Amino acid sequence: MKKILGITFGGLQKRAILLVALMLLLLAVMFAGITLYQNRMLLNVVSETRVEQQNAISETSKATMHQVMEGSLVSATELKANLADNDFAEIVSNTRMLQTMAQGILENRDSLTPLPVGLPDAASDGTSSAFVLFEEGVDYTKSEYLGYLAHLSTPMIAMHQNSKKIDGCYIGLSDGTDLCVDEKAKSKLTESGEPIPFPVRERPWYVGAVESDDLYFTGITRDAFSGKLLITCSAPVKLNGETVGVVGIDVVLDSVNDFIKASEQGTSSYLINDRGQVILGPEADGIFKVALQSEAKDLRSSGNEALAALIETALNGSTGLQTVSVGGTEYYMVGSPVPTVGWAVINVVDKNLTELPEQLLLSAYDGINENATATFQKESAKTNLVGIILLVLAFLIGNVAAMIAVNRMVKPIRQMTEDITKCGQTGQPFEMQDRYLTNDEIEVLAESFADLSKKIRKYIQDITAITAEKERISTELALATRIQADMLPHFFPPFPDRAEFDIYASMDPAKEVGGDFYDFFLIDDDHLGIVIADVSGKGIPAALFMMGSKILVQNYAMTGMSPAKVLEAVNHQICQNNREQMFVTVWLGILDIPTGKLTCANAGHEYPVLKTPDGDFELYRDKHGFIIGGMDGMRYKEYEIMLASGAKLFVYTDGVPEATDANETLFGTERMLAALNEQQDASPEVLLKNVRAHVDAFVGDAEQFDDLTMVCLQYRGPIAPTV
Repeated sequence: MKKILGITFGGLQKRAILLVALMLLLLAVMFAGITLYQNRMLLNVVSETRVEQQNAISETSKATMHQVMEGSLVSATELKANLADNDFAEIVSNTRMLQTMAQGILENRDSLTPLPVGLPDAASDGTSSAFVLFEEGVDYTKSEYLGYLAHLSTPMIAMHQNSKKIDGCYIGLSDGTDLCVDEKAKSKLTESGEPIPFPVRERPWYVGAVESDDLYFTGITRDAFSGKLLITCSAPVKLNGETVGVVGIDVVLDSVNDFIKASEQGTSSYLINDRGQVILGPEADGIFKVALQSEAKDLRSSGNEALAALIETALNGSTGLQTVSVGGTEYYMVGSPVPTVGWAVINVVDKNLTELPEQLLLSAYDGINENATATFQKESAKTNLVGIILLVLAFLIGNVAAMIAVNRMVKPIRQMTEDITKCGQTGQPFEMQDRYLTNDEIEVLAESFADLSKKIRKYIQDITAITAEKERISTELALATRIQADMLPHFFPPFPDRAEFDIYASMDPAKEVGGDFYDFFLIDDDHLGIVIADVSGKGIPAALFMMGSKILVQNYAMTGMSPAKVLEAVNHQICQNNREQMFVTVWLGILDIPTGKLTCANAGHEYPVLKTPDGDFELYRDKHGFIIGGMDGMRYKEYEIMLASGAKLFVYTDGVPEATDANETLFGTERMLAALNEQQDASPEVLLKNVRAHVDAFVGDAEQFDDLTMVCLQYRGPIAPTV
């Protein structure tokens, strides 16, 4: 290293100073090149900038208009949908009320006297009145129900008079008669004053209500007499489960069309029914054409997938603002449901109308841009001159300042490097010193090294302690595993001198210790107790609870109690001191060895599996009692199974059917039964190992999440004594 003017020059100092000089030189060259390029290409830059800014204005304008449309159009659509819903809710309510009254009249007709119903009277035209209509060839005087329903004439007239939306209301019967209320009696008569035949059962409102067996709205239909466009709401009337008639209310389109016609400028609103047909709209043609139900098309089948998707969505919920192209023109569309009838309101705006503000903004920008270009050219020359002067000064001052600053910065770093090297050689910790107090990143670096040195020493001490503690815990867990295994019968065969039966069991805990347990023990020479249980939870708490439960079950069973009494006693004992509110499911069976009678009780455990000598393994769906430890004072029921010679019993915990593979699929009882029946004549040991092999193959690499415990008993029958 060399010293220049008392400053060490070399290493990091040299590199830093050269880097500063190079950067300043490159900056000067770049500035000169940019200045020359700017002078030659100014017009092109201005032109390109103008295009980019115009695009930005256009995009911003479109985005702003989209936000405005999204806010206003969505709100307006939801408001109109609510208005329409209110209108149709009234119609639905009146229809349901008329349906209820009609069914009530017919169900209680024995307490009523039939009333006469007259034919249409031209003199009552213009006034709400009730009269009878009927199909050609039908004798209305022989109608079974018409006279009783005539009691509804007054309520129906009141309903018609009190609502401007109702054009008429009626009750059509399955015998071809119709009780009608409206103010157009004259239209139902011929010139000679005879009633015009009315095909009640052929009208869309009647057919639709019968087929749907529920509230039904027609599309747009024509009145059978006046030809007026209507929508009809109808509902079936039933008696003893059979449809005997249909109530209907004609809705005047003009009464629910006001909110459709009252569209904002440029916005069109349409009402679409659940069949995709246009019910109401401001125009006869266009995107949505209003037509009769028999002629109207389902817009979802128009071939326009975007339009079909919007309508389908709108029938179930708000669509939000969407852009849909129809006939080469793009439209903003928003749909909102009318829940009462399952219809939707669609608002439509021509997208071209929203682009007018964009054109105005672009025109204003062109004028501003021309003025800005002239100003830029004038000021650019001044900026270039000032920039050259400042660049020269920066080059000179920067190099001198860099030499001084770099030397001051590198000196403590060099000293720090020496101290760290020395610490590495001696093993002493790195400590903070006054020479590192520079009030900058060097001081922070020194503090970090000092702190890191302390933490490393502390980390080494902690790792040593943690390793020792981990080894101690591992040793204790291994001991707990052995103790738990020793608590369960694990020598097989357990009763080599008893030829009447063979029994085998296994338990594989999900953790080092588990909550499952099994047990079998001779209560006396003629009785064998068999237990399998599953404690709530896993790990050491479950293992401790398991040990206590096992001891209680065995102790009470050895007293000669029946299985149900054993479970009741164990439940009472556990509930006395169960502050952790743990519980255990238990299946307990006591086998009468000479007879093969197995007396059992189940406290919330899995169904046992039974195989008769000539049959397959099948679930034995016994009645479950409540879990042990859940509630004191519980009672448990017993049941008996007669085991013939050669019969087998398989009991298990839920870890078998609920074993799960990597796809979260359960092993299930069907696979468990299939595994048992695969070698159904094998010994209990082979059967359990075969089930475990099937579970392992199914689970694969997935982690075992629950204890897996199984017990299998094979009953061979009483053994005759040898002479």
